Order: sequence, then C-alpha cells, then structure tokens
Amino acid sequence: MAQDIRDYVSPEYDRQISNRRELRIPPAIRAFAWFCFARSGVDFLFALLVGLAPQSGLAIFVAATFGDRIPYVPAEAEFFIFSFLFAFVGWKWMTRDWRIRWFVMFMSGAFAARILVLMLADTASAAHGKILGPRAELELSLIVAFNLLICFYLAFYPGIADVFKETP
Repeated sequence: MAQDIRDYVSPEYDRQISNRRELRIPPAIRAFAWFCFARSGVDFLFALLVGLAPQSGLAIFVAATFGDRIPYVPAEAEFFIFSFLFAFVGWKWMTRDWRIRWFVMFMSGAFAARILVLMLADTASAAHGKILGPRAELELSLIVAFNLLICFYLAFYPGIADVFKETP
C-alpha cells in the first residue's frame, strides 16, 4: 500500500524539529537583547533631541547629564554611536552569535576588573576615603558584583554554550 505523503516525515527533519524543541532560550538572554534595543531607542531619541533642538532646556540637560561618556565628541554624535552599538549588540544577541557572547563576557569582566583595580589603588593610597566615600565604594562594589554576575552567567550557566550557535 502506498504511503500517504502527509504522513511521511524524514528522519532528518524530525531530528531538527526535536532539537529546536529541546533548545530553550533562557529568559535573561532574551531580556538583555530587548534591553539593548530599548537602550538603542533611547540613545537615538536623545541624539534627535540634541540635534534638532540644541538650545532647549531638555536638550541641554540630556547633553550635560548623559553626553559626556566620550571626551571631545559632541553629544549628538555620541548618542548616535551608542544607538548603533546597542542596536548591533541586540541584533547579534537575538541571532545568538557566539562571538557576541564572548564579547559581552570580556567587556563585563574587564569592566569589573578595572573598577576593582581602581578601588584597590584608592585603598592603598594615602588619601583613602577622601576620593571615594563609603557610598561610592558601595555603589562601585554593586556594579562590580553585577558585571561579574553577567560574566559568570555567560561563562558557566548550564546549556548557555548550546544557546549561542557557532557560525562559520
């Protein structure tokens, strides 16, 4: 008796479907990607605000508060740069490229190490407590802990390497 074509599923296709069902994307991965897209949108709006109405009070406040991350670069260009950067990271994160996992792991670990070295230098200096007060040390310690959490999550969480596929 001839087999009905609707009932036939090749074994290779069946394995692909079962592999897709087994691979679950952790919520933190998806949340970080959407955070990157939201941050990109906010930076883009800030760039438009500073570019279209540079003399308004809101634009001056935004440029003075958030626009001094890169020295000698105008706030508008800086916001466009960070908007593109966060959109790119979010896009790569959503496609689950393995290189972005290593990039974010490195950046969060390096950022935490840099802050720890600066805190150690402050502790070892003769002016301990005058440069960084107790509130600043607590805030920096929380930032270090958060960045190390991100780094260790991406490095050691079970199954995280399977979520990020290797591309040729």
